[in-house]
Amino acid sequence: MEQNKIKDVRFCISTQKEIIQDKSLIFNIVKDKILKIDRSLIVNTTIRNLIRDLFNEHKQVSQDEKTILVEANLPRDKYPIDEMEFEGEIYPFFKTRLTVNKDHSDYAFITYIFNGGKERFDLESLYEECIEFLKKDEEFEAHKKLKWPDGFTNKEDQRIFEGSRS
Repeated sequence: MEQNKIKDVRFCISTQKEIIQDKSLIFNIVKDKILKIDRSLIVNTTIRNLIRDLFNEHKQVSQDEKTILVEANLPRDKYPIDEMEFEGEIYPFFKTRLTVNKDHSDYAFITYIFNGGKERFDLESLYEECIEFLKKDEEFEAHKKLKWPDGFTNKEDQRIFEGSRS
């Protein structure tokens, strides 16, 4: 197979990341809803469910691209490239992008873009941050004493919010 040596070939790994811009918005919505729940519900499970639902409602997906500039021997008769191995990982081909410099219209380059996958947001850490937020919140603490004067009945709620009484 005939090869074509090309200087300055751009390979890009494109990754999608789930992010939350404003965690405090989610924490305040959770607090407002927890202040209204029935005392028979399990608080930590309700918080988990609220976090998951609110995350899905408020998440944003950002695109992150890592570009590698190399000199490459590309096969003349085989485009696009099926996959790329980089730093021990294999990335499937996604698309090509042709970029033309508007100041120098005779200069253009092709970027081969490979799919780096989707980076999922860690809902467990968001849940733990929300628990810490509630533990420090005076309104939640006052409400907890009014609604559950003898403490929580659920053992997991006791462990999380009361340092376990059992």
